[in-house]
Amino acid sequence: MLKICVLSLSALLGALACARNSEILVLDPSLRPQTTPQSIRLIAQEPARPYLVVAIVSTRGAVDRARQRLIKEAARLGGHAVLFDSSSLTRIGGDEGQEPQLTGKIIIYTDSARSN
Repeated sequence: MLKICVLSLSALLGALACARNSEILVLDPSLRPQTTPQSIRLIAQEPARPYLVVAIVSTRGAVDRARQRLIKEAARLGGHAVLFDSSSLTRIGGDEGQEPQLTGKIIIYTDSARSN
């Protein structure tokens, strides 16, 4: 019984640690069907097509892991792409413990076509 409690507590602490590394500001709370992570495009220029920013997501940690968390959140929110700008990659923390932070805008296209 004690072993099960310890494992459950470990899983909970691990989930909290991951959640602590992401912050989400939802700008449009409309419910949308989830998209797949494979369909999320990472873009560095504003698209020519009309779009809506539905959320701003910031994640901390190794850049590759942060990018994967952004993609996962975009898919969960029904996004089509993550829009980056010149301030998307920053470092937070003191000199000894600087950690990368990646911030992106989760967007949906407001016209019917999906390609950029």
